[in-house]
Amino acid sequence: MKSISRYIMLLAVPAASLLTSCTKNFPELNKDTNKVSPENNIPIYNLTRAELEYTGNHDFSFETWRVNIIYCSLMTQQLASTVGWYSGDKYSANNGFASSYFTMAYGNQIKYIDNMLDNTKGKPNYANLYQVGRIARVLIYQRLTDLYGAVPYFEAGTGVSSTPAYDQQQVIYADMLKELDEAAKALDNTKDQIGASDLVYRGGTDAVNSWKKLAYSLMVRLGMRLSKVSAKDAQTWVEKGAAGGTFASNDDNAYIIGDPSGGRNTINRNSNILSGEWDAVGKGNVYLGKTMVDFLQSNNDPRLQYLAQISSTGDKTPSKQIGMPNGYDENNAANDIKTAPGFPGAITNYSTIQKNIWLKTDGPTFLVTYPQTELLLAEAAQKGWNVGASAGTHYANGVSGAMKQLAQYDKSAVVSDADVATYLTAHPYAPATALEQINTQYWAACFLDWYEAWSNWRRTDFPKLKPVVYPGDNNGGQIPRRMLYPTTEASANGASYEKAIADQGVNTFTTRVWWDK
Repeated sequence: MKSISRYIMLLAVPAASLLTSCTKNFPELNKDTNKVSPENNIPIYNLTRAELEYTGNHDFSFETWRVNIIYCSLMTQQLASTVGWYSGDKYSANNGFASSYFTMAYGNQIKYIDNMLDNTKGKPNYANLYQVGRIARVLIYQRLTDLYGAVPYFEAGTGVSSTPAYDQQQVIYADMLKELDEAAKALDNTKDQIGASDLVYRGGTDAVNSWKKLAYSLMVRLGMRLSKVSAKDAQTWVEKGAAGGTFASNDDNAYIIGDPSGGRNTINRNSNILSGEWDAVGKGNVYLGKTMVDFLQSNNDPRLQYLAQISSTGDKTPSKQIGMPNGYDENNAANDIKTAPGFPGAITNYSTIQKNIWLKTDGPTFLVTYPQTELLLAEAAQKGWNVGASAGTHYANGVSGAMKQLAQYDKSAVVSDADVATYLTAHPYAPATALEQINTQYWAACFLDWYEAWSNWRRTDFPKLKPVVYPGDNNGGQIPRRMLYPTTEASANGASYEKAIADQGVNTFTTRVWWDK
C-alpha cells in the first residue's frame, strides 16, 4: 500500500465530527469544508479516502464494531457472545450502535466519493477515474440502503438541501443499477489509467478492466437482491452482469489491504477490533458460533482447520472444535452459559478465531469476491436464467473459490485441490435443495463480511437460523431485519424522516427493507 497515511493527512476530518449524528449536521456536511478548489484537487485522493472509509478504517470507527461485528456477525450466528453490550447476540435494541453506520457513511464515505465525482465529471483526463467513482459510490450506497432501507440519496451530499429527502429503496436500486451499467460501458482501457492510489486494484495496466469486472459482479449482487420483489428485473440485470463479464477467479477479488504503518486510521479494522487494540477475541468478548462450527464440522469442511482453535489451549484439531451457542450470558441465572447443552466445562473451552490467519492488521478487507459472485450465478442458473454456465458449474466454482480464497488471508491457509475435490464429491450440487445449499455456502463464504452475510440471509432465509429466545428486550424473539435510523433524525430532518417512516414502516428492527419480502 502506497503510504496511505499521507492521504489521510491531506484529507483528514476532525475526529469530533464522528461523535455527532449525520443529519443533525447535514448543512455542515453538505457545505463540505474539506473540499478544495478544483485547481488544487487531486481527485484520486478522494477515492482513496472514500475506499478507506468504506472498510471502516477510521479512527473511532464505530460502524465496523457496532454494526458489522456487534450486530451482523452475531445475528447471522457466525460469532457468539455472552457480553451484554454485544447486542446482536440477543437482538436487543441499542440505537447508538444500530444507527452508527448511517452516521458514519454520511459523515465520511459519501462526502469523499461525491467530492471526487464533482472534480472528475466531464474531464477527459479523468474519464476512467470518474467511472470508477460511480462504481465505488454504488458500493457505498448499496450497503447503506441494505442496512436501513429508505435513505437520503439524490439530495445527500449535494448541498441542495440541509434536510435531504429520503428516497425509497426501489428508486435507489434502479439508479444504482443504471450507474453500474453506464460506468461499466464507459470504462475504456485506451484512456486514463487508474493510479496506485486506488486501494482496491492498486494501479497497473489492468486496473480499468478489473473495475469493469467489479461493476458487472456488483450488478449480479444487486440484481439478485431483487429476486423476491421483481423476478423479471432481477433476471434482466443478472443476465446483463453475467454477459458483461464478472470475476473469473480469486485474482479478480476486490479487497483493500490494511497498512499498520499508518496507525489506527489504516490498519484492518475488523482485525484491530477482534484481535488488535481492542482484542475482543483475546478478552473473550466473542467466540465462534455453534451454527458456524457445526456446519463446517459436520460437513468435514477443510476450512475449519484454518478458522478455529480452542481458546484455552490453541488446539486446532477440527474434530475438537466447539462452537458457542447464541443467546447466553454469564449472569448466573437461567440463561447462563454454564446451563447450555454440551457446556465444555469452562467458557474458554469454546472455539475462537485463529488470529494469525484471519485477524492480521495488514490483512485484506474483501468487498466483492469471485466465490460470492459464482454462488449468486449458481442460484440464477438454478432459476433457469442465462448466465453462461450450469448451476452445478457455478456452484462448484463458488465452493472451490471460497476455499481457495483463504490463501489471500494468509499464505499458509492453503486448501488443496484434493481436499476441494473430496468436498465437492461429498457435497455435489443438488437441484432439489439448491437454494438452501447455494445460499448456505454463500453465508459461509462471507465470514468477516457480516454486512453481506446478513443481507443475503434476509433475502433468502438461508441458512435456516434458529432465533434466540432471551428474556427482556429480545425483538420478540425475531432476528432483526434492518438497522435503526439515528433518533436525532426525527428532529433534525423531521419532515423527510416522517415521510420515510410513513412509506417504509416504523423505525424498528422488524420493519423490512423493500427487497426483503
